[in-house]
Amino acid sequence: MPQVLAFYSINEAAKPANQRVHHNNSACLPGRDIPQNEMRMGTGNYRLCEDCNRLNARTS
Repeated sequence: MPQVLAFYSINEAAKPANQRVHHNNSACLPGRDIPQNEMRMGTGNYRLCEDCNRLNARTS
């Protein structure tokens, strides 16, 4: 699936810093589970989700 503009959940701030992630792949299941009203555009200065990273590697 294609990469999309980076986004993250507003709930990431409640997680420990080392567990905060952003997403950039439309096939990422954790990313797809984020309700629209909880999404924010950008990376939030969080690391890329491992699922997105794996999915992105498949399409490169």
